[in-house]
Amino acid sequence: MKRVRHSRSGLFLILFFSVTAGICIQFFVKSHNMSQDAKNLYQAQQEAASMAEILEKDIDSLDNISVYYDKDWNQCDKEEKMYWLEVTQAQNQAQEDDLKKVKIAVYSGENSKGESSKKEEIYHLNLSIYIP
Repeated sequence: MKRVRHSRSGLFLILFFSVTAGICIQFFVKSHNMSQDAKNLYQAQQEAASMAEILEKDIDSLDNISVYYDKDWNQCDKEEKMYWLEVTQAQNQAQEDDLKKVKIAVYSGENSKGESSKKEEIYHLNLSIYIP
């Protein structure tokens, strides 16, 4: 009866492919996270730009405005929010009475179960709107 001896090169190949597969999985996870961050940034820019257009048409109705979004960027109730948009006026509007300064900011920071986590600003837009 012949005995088959396994060479060390076979063991090395298994180890090499395992390490390589682990590194590839890390790259795929990182690229997925970067893709999700880019999607969120794009969506936040779109929502802020839309709100800016609305405010340019109807600046008189400006109070502190909040709009809430779920994980798919659909509008939702405050309890279900994952992202939200806030519109705030600048506190000290000095001598420029014909300009209204506004900040539109989009945040993330809650999960779908309503548990708070760190509030993180995704995007903000500073506006100066002329009022004749």
